[in-house]
Amino acid sequence: MKNESIDRKDFFKKVSLFGISAIGASTLLKACGGSDEAPAPTVEAEEIDPCADLTGLSESDIAMRESLQYVAETPNPEERCDNCQLWIEPEAGSPCGGCQIMAGPFHPGGWCISWVPMTS
Repeated sequence: MKNESIDRKDFFKKVSLFGISAIGASTLLKACGGSDEAPAPTVEAEEIDPCADLTGLSESDIAMRESLQYVAETPNPEERCDNCQLWIEPEAGSPCGGCQIMAGPFHPGGWCISWVPMTS
């Protein structure tokens, strides 16, 4: 009869390979579930800010908005998106305008740290 026992060294090799395989598989599964698109806004967010729909923006676009600390409601009434030099007027029928340095829709009453006063 053939002795099919494995020695300690072979046992640890096989256990290590199994662990590495399990970690690799879980990483792969997690990566397959990701997406570059922003999650769809909730109904509550759209009721508060009609310009909250970030669908179609990349993660880097959203990161830019966050890094410039964009908010839909300005903390300073004298500094609003719609009186900023970087403001792009909304298209007919839309309440949301644009910005020359960031992508996406912007609320006219919003604000970010890049706000620049209009020149005369």
